[in-house]
Amino acid sequence: MTRSWRPGLARSSGGYAAAEFVLGICLIVVPVTLLVLSLPIWSERQSMAQRAADESARTVVLAPSWDEGVLAGRRVVAEVSRNYGLPPGTLRVEFEGALQRGATVTSRVTVTMPVLAIPLVGRAAAWHWTAVHVEHVDRYRSL
Repeated sequence: MTRSWRPGLARSSGGYAAAEFVLGICLIVVPVTLLVLSLPIWSERQSMAQRAADESARTVVLAPSWDEGVLAGRRVVAEVSRNYGLPPGTLRVEFEGALQRGATVTSRVTVTMPVLAIPLVGRAAAWHWTAVHVEHVDRYRSL
């Protein structure tokens, strides 16, 4: 038994590979690439916020008064933000605690994270991540 060749049938099954390739690139490779480009920014900002929380809490603990310590702690956070080249307002800091012997000072630094960051294009949407650091006031501190 021999099969007959039909010209229309052979042509109708071709051409799908190019469409599938483009569709695969658009639906798989592009989103994964955008995620991979955003991950380093998230990691950098988390590390930056943690460092700002650590340093600002330590600055408050070493200050002579609570008000002076809070002002100095805010300056430390602003300096960290400038060092990383971030616009003002990207980092927010809150302090709680007391400067009494044996007490603790808690620093909460909240950083704005872009959901999607495309180099040379821009950033889309944002979410917030908070770093917390607790610093103990020395029990034998002279007040």
